[in-house]
Amino acid sequence: MNGDTDDTIYTIAFKDGLFLMVWNPKRKGWEMPGGHVKTGETRIEGAKREFEEESGWTVDIKEVRDLGHCRVCAGILGDRISADHEMTVRLFAELPDELSFPRDEYMDTVPWAKGVIDDANVS
Repeated sequence: MNGDTDDTIYTIAFKDGLFLMVWNPKRKGWEMPGGHVKTGETRIEGAKREFEEESGWTVDIKEVRDLGHCRVCAGILGDRISADHEMTVRLFAELPDELSFPRDEYMDTVPWAKGVIDDANVS
């Protein structure tokens, strides 16, 4: 066992109205940074670790939503902390054509995350 739980989590992080996605060469598509929460980690700790490992950026998680099959976090993109990260990174204003996962899920979660971040920026 590698210390992972069956708790899968990904993060949608915004900065200046754009959201970060990573290119997964194995799945040949863009996706939100994420993965499995390790034993002993909270969901937020796992989400932050996966985000940093895959993108090289920090993230401030504002809210977690349970989708049943996984969890999704809404976050504010922080600072670039490393050029040594696992995947190619890009900021998007809208979903690209080449996605790793079904567009339907992102069509719901991206607007939800944007709403959370917009509310956090107003507060």
